[in-house]
Amino acid sequence: MVTKKLPGCVVLTSSPAAVLPGPFSVLYASTKAFVSSFGASLAGEVKSRGIDLLVFHPSPVATNFYANQKRIDALEFFKRFACPADAIPDKVFSAVGRTVWQDLGPTAVAFRMLTKLLDFNTLASLVAVTAHTTGDFKRHNV
Repeated sequence: MVTKKLPGCVVLTSSPAAVLPGPFSVLYASTKAFVSSFGASLAGEVKSRGIDLLVFHPSPVATNFYANQKRIDALEFFKRFACPADAIPDKVFSAVGRTVWQDLGPTAVAFRMLTKLLDFNTLASLVAVTAHTTGDFKRHNV
């Protein structure tokens, strides 16, 4: 497509977990942070070639994704605000070419608003000194 100068797009699915520290889901949060940063960086390399890159951050999606996972109270809380799966395609297609990061749903928007109020270092420091007080920490003896 590039050699023929045809436009295209790449869509990466990330998560609101990409923008906050994620105790009890360390691998998930850190890989989503990588996907989001990778996509934002790559967008600058491919835009001039006619390729739009979108990193999509849906709130939890109402699927069976979490069916066999250990119970995490924070996740149970955010699942109450899950987006229906059928809402995602229209949102993705409307965002391609207009932005690099697209948030969908109340969890994604709330997380991004929180990062406007407190920088990442402050959030990480708060999480570091409070995580041990949560039920998840006590239950899973992390």
